Amino acid sequence: MSILRHVVKLPSYMGRGALYKLSGGLFKPKPRIVVFPVNDRCNSRCIMCHRWKKTPESEITTDKIGEVFSSNLFSRVEEVNIHGGEPTLRTDLPEIFRTIQTSCPRLKRMWLSTNGLNPKRIERRVSDILRVVDLDKLNIMAITVSVDGDRETHERIRGVKGGFDQAIETVQLLKKLQKSYPIDINIATVIQPLNLRKIKKLEQLATSLSVPIYFAPLMFDEFFNIETVNELKFFKKDMELYRKVISKNCLKDFSTTSLYWHDFLKQMNGSNRSLPCAFDRYVISLYPTGEILPCSRKDWIVYGNVYEDSVNSIWFGSHAKQIRERMKREVCPTCSNMCQVEYSLQEEFFTYTKHYLKHRLSSLFNNSISRGHF
Repeated sequence: MSILRHVVKLPSYMGRGALYKLSGGLFKPKPRIVVFPVNDRCNSRCIMCHRWKKTPESEITTDKIGEVFSSNLFSRVEEVNIHGGEPTLRTDLPEIFRTIQTSCPRLKRMWLSTNGLNPKRIERRVSDILRVVDLDKLNIMAITVSVDGDRETHERIRGVKGGFDQAIETVQLLKKLQKSYPIDINIATVIQPLNLRKIKKLEQLATSLSVPIYFAPLMFDEFFNIETVNELKFFKKDMELYRKVISKNCLKDFSTTSLYWHDFLKQMNGSNRSLPCAFDRYVISLYPTGEILPCSRKDWIVYGNVYEDSVNSIWFGSHAKQIRERMKREVCPTCSNMCQVEYSLQEEFFTYTKHYLKHRLSSLFNNSISRGHF
């Protein structure tokens, strides 16, 4: 029945794939995804992110957020990802969620990322969010808690003594909320040299907490402002283990996420990126300073600022067009960022279909050999 459903939808998939190919070149579509770091303040001290070392600039106000999102530019937005800094440090976070949902009529997915520090405050913020958001209009309301290893490893990476226990308590408190609200709870791990040997323990931890776990690679870009430190370097002895970790833990099925990791392995071996990306056409990022940009890989990737111009003028302006064209030449070919890969593959269709058929046929062939059919 599932296969039949997909066959029936095949014309729609192909149409969306063709539209994806044309968008960004022939025409500039309205954004489908909003990425919104609501603040730079953070109570964590992560070695892979130095935002907490910055002196926070003035944060965008709820009034300004309401003004920005009142634009019809957001009329086709389907997903909003809210993070920071640590977003729950903002007392007005529930109002931000409500404002965004009210302003985006097609919104189906909302995500909140937290470092898990101060569980009671996080529980209080999330409870307030759930009371003001219309969950009946969402397909997904998800909260992600960062956990990067066992107690010793997590606290070495996150730089806060007692941080591991707080993160676990946060997951447990959110699981209690899950009994009253239809929300998704998961944990996320940034794979890096310090936790390469902890992946199995992390999967066991996720199982014990009855939550999914998602892995992401360590990223180096201007937003996180990472300094060169030995703890973040993948030395030669680490690389083979890294490949084994990916092969064992991230290539388990035929999903779009699995395809990302296949491509990531190729990039580790020197190939350029072969996957499509939603950031040059479908993703709009609003930063706490008012800046509008697609992604944060380089500090010159900025379209404009909502305190200086309207968000519509910024998104469709000539400067944004120049930035996108430069990104495609200088950044995208070697970018290994996994953000929104699933969305771009679902929209683009053709790349994922090729991957699915290749690996499905390979799996069937290998299974036949193991059963002695050849």
